[in-house]
Amino acid sequence: SVPACCSARYNLALLAFFGFFLLYALRVNLSVALVDMVEPNTSLAKNTTSNVCPEHSSTINTPRNTTGEKYSWDADTQGWILGSFFYGYIITQIPGGYLASKIGGKMLLGFGIFGTSVFTLLTPLAANLGVGYLIAVRALEGLGEGVTFPAMHSMWSSWAPPLERSKLLSISYAGAQLGTVVSLPLSGLICYYMNWVYVFYIFGALGVLWFFFWMWLVSDTPETHSRISHAEREYILFSLKDQLSTQKSVPWRPMLESLPLWAIVVAHFSYNWTFYTLLTLLPTYMKEILRFDAQENGFLSALPYFGCWLCIILSGQIADYLREKQNFSTVCVRKCFTLIGMIGPAVFLVAAGFIGCNYELAVAFVTISTTLGGFCTSGYSINHLDIAPS
Repeated sequence: SVPACCSARYNLALLAFFGFFLLYALRVNLSVALVDMVEPNTSLAKNTTSNVCPEHSSTINTPRNTTGEKYSWDADTQGWILGSFFYGYIITQIPGGYLASKIGGKMLLGFGIFGTSVFTLLTPLAANLGVGYLIAVRALEGLGEGVTFPAMHSMWSSWAPPLERSKLLSISYAGAQLGTVVSLPLSGLICYYMNWVYVFYIFGALGVLWFFFWMWLVSDTPETHSRISHAEREYILFSLKDQLSTQKSVPWRPMLESLPLWAIVVAHFSYNWTFYTLLTLLPTYMKEILRFDAQENGFLSALPYFGCWLCIILSGQIADYLREKQNFSTVCVRKCFTLIGMIGPAVFLVAAGFIGCNYELAVAFVTISTTLGGFCTSGYSINHLDIAPS
């Protein structure tokens, strides 16, 4: 095989890594900023029966910035604001795959992230105009992000040699976890020392900057790449020559009747249910129930995703090692990794609900739960590229 160092396919993985890093930073920054945008105690006005833990914050109170505008949104309104992103996100998933085959993954992914960044820059303005505007801007961000995974999958179907698939995909998608890890505490610090509006301005500007690098350095296929070595181009094309079908029409009926496909759908649904509930509401849980302050909140909310990021990187390497060197069948590896990545998080998440105000255990259980979920990336998450690369 062709060395990985400085190769075009690993450069693509690295740029994709930064792209997904920014995508998730743009996605979760509102969860942290919202804690600071809302007037204190409006969230808990309705529900007085929930057991809130006693105050226990240990941080020394530095003079914090309180110049940011505050809004009196109740818990329902906050739920709509946090959920609105996904209304846009769900709409563009399937068209995203179709569009990628028409205009190419490079343009689609590039403009998806660029659009999301621009709407992020507009978020403070929208919040000032009113809740409706903020919900609309978030839904539009969702539309932009919805095309990104289909676009990236479309590019990897032309770029990833089969035996490097787990490695390349886990590098690029691990950016999502690391984006969460960095942006949760960073957003907390920005809110604490500056003002919540800068959370949106800083991440939005970085997204626009990434867009220019992406358009300049990346191409849709090895054939159209200007700086790829001849040896690497031949290696990728040769390894994929029996993988990609020449049939251009989409076989809808066999797809709808395919049990493995439905297994992936069910696995994805189940995993995302927990993942996104936590991703969206963890900062609120840390503040309202466990009573951590803004700085601690960002760091502790990020801890589970740091674990998940490490797990994704390591499990990608282990999965390809088992397939290539230990002769484990691909289906066996995918099933085992999915099993660990589903049962593990379920057990610890349920346990976290029963431990009351034991802060150390609450944070530990949520962290272990999210970390073990990282195994799923080398399980069901790549499986559709095994069963139908085209």
